[in-house]
Amino acid sequence: MGAKEVICQLKGQFFLSPREEKFLKYLKEELNLPDSVIEEGIKECLKSVNPYLRKNYPIFRCLSKILEIHKLRSTAKARNNHLDWKRVFEKKIDAVKHLLDVQEFKIPKSEEEAEETLRSLEKELFKKLWKELNDVEKKKIIAKYKEVKKENEELFKELVKYELRIIYEVPYLSLYVD
Repeated sequence: MGAKEVICQLKGQFFLSPREEKFLKYLKEELNLPDSVIEEGIKECLKSVNPYLRKNYPIFRCLSKILEIHKLRSTAKARNNHLDWKRVFEKKIDAVKHLLDVQEFKIPKSEEEAEETLRSLEKELFKKLWKELNDVEKKKIIAKYKEVKKENEELFKELVKYELRIIYEVPYLSLYVD
């Protein structure tokens, strides 16, 4: 069963709205998430919503659950493959070093600490890149996603990050995502 069928079944609908179709396309094509992760995330998310409210529940609110499941699966997969996290950490840092003010980084002692360092570094990096972005580009991005901004601030931030990734060619700063 595909993601569309899961959504239709759980929401009691026969088809998806154009916004829901666009969101699924974003998850598959832009974030490159596997169908199984999307389906599981949507199932878990929608099953936690009161059945009477599901029909009107926007699926983009399931983004955090979908990303959480993707991270859990990626982490498990990486651990099964005996990830050389120090090498991956250094590779990720080298990829974005030219965009950062700081050139030296403390090497973490554990895999969890490395992942946390990359996550905080990514957050700071996107704040810096957004400030450096010219006003014309900022207005284009805001205009492109103005509908999303009204409804879901979290999703809007993720979409802005996606646009900044494209503009500045920033890779995902995680040990578990290539």
